[in-house]
Amino acid sequence: FTSFSQDVNWENYSEKDGVIIKKGMIDCNGNELLTFKITNKNKQRSVVSWYEEVWVDGVCKQDGKSSEYFRELTLDPNESIEGSCSFQRSFYIGSKVKRGNKVMILTSFSLNNISVEIEK
Repeated sequence: FTSFSQDVNWENYSEKDGVIIKKGMIDCNGNELLTFKITNKNKQRSVVSWYEEVWVDGVCKQDGKSSEYFRELTLDPNESIEGSCSFQRSFYIGSKVKRGNKVMILTSFSLNNISVEIEK
């Protein structure tokens, strides 16, 4: 069992209703992935949701509108989840991904309609 941590330069992406979303790049097996650190600063559990819009090589791969691209995460009070190469409970978008001889490059992305529901 080998464990390693990566130094991630987290940048603010969005803040809404006590939930902070930061973005950062990680390297997983030679592929660059854009991942997220999501922190619930509330004193209650919070459900965070959004739709991913992703463009790769100038082509829309996820439209950020349909239920297929809907993402949801429940966070306990003061809990923080961040992406890692284990891919457990994390969200990521390929930024520079090799598939055979082709390298696919992320053109742009957006987390659309970010919603925070604070449990009573």
